[in-house]
Parts: sequence; structure tokens; C-alpha cells
Amino acid sequence: MTDVNDPTRDAGEAAGPTSSPSIEENETDRLAAQVTGPEDQVGMAALWRVTMDLEHWWFIAVGDAGTESPAAAEIDGQLMLLAFTSSERAHDFAVKQQMIGADEPLNAIALPPVEVVRSSSAYTSAGIHGLMFDPHISGFFIPSEQLPIVWEAVTSSDDA
Repeated sequence: MTDVNDPTRDAGEAAGPTSSPSIEENETDRLAAQVTGPEDQVGMAALWRVTMDLEHWWFIAVGDAGTESPAAAEIDGQLMLLAFTSSERAHDFAVKQQMIGADEPLNAIALPPVEVVRSSSAYTSAGIHGLMFDPHISGFFIPSEQLPIVWEAVTSSDDA
């Protein structure tokens, strides 16, 4: 079994294939594919607005019952939480990483984005560089310290 918390894992192991035939493309996939780079502020804002507006972000739970934590992996030399835009995507990733069988249920953590944003300083203190979303599909990410800044930018513009 592959341990996604193993800090020796590299980006190729964590990211896997760029698409998954069992998972349909969603809006975050389309928006992530359209972002031309870090200078594409309009594209990035659209992607993060949709991502921050999701009801939950999903995380694969690892560890003993009652003390589970979100799965993480080292990607490009940085420790990242593996986040998913749906429970189906988290399950698909866990199956592809041979963490569970295809017919087994996934032990997952579902959190509203605002809860994750509020915990960003704890992630930074714990050495978590950021969150990688749907790493086996679109693989877009955000640094932990940017979570509250991006949250404020995309949620405050909704009120404007």
C-alpha cells in the first residue's frame, strides 16, 4: 500500500495521471485548465471563487479512529494536504493509490471551506505548505498562508 503521508513521496507519485476516466470533469477542472499562469488574476479569481463556494472540501482520513487527520504528501519538496472537490474524487484517488479497494468505503473528513481557512495558521505552523486539490485530476493548489487572503478576496467580491 502506498502511504500518502510518506514525506519521501515525489510529485509524480502524488499527482498520478492528469485525468481519470471514472470521474467526470467538473467546473474546477475546467477553470484550472484555463488559468494561464500566476499572472492570470481573472482566471485564478474565478477558480478560487468556485472552490471556496463548495459546500465541503473532502480529505482522506488517515490514522487511528478518533484521532484521524487529513492525508498529506510531499509534492515538489513541499508537504501538502490532499484536498478533493467531492467525496467521489477522494474515493477515486484512494482506490488509485491502493489505499482501499474499489468497493470499500472511504474514511473521509468533510469540512466547510471556511473551517479550513480559519485553520490556515495551524497548517503553516505544522509545516503544511498548502492544499493540493484533486491531485490525480487537475492538481491546482494554494499555499496555506494564502488561504485567508484568497478567501477574503473572493468572498468579499460576492457581496459587492
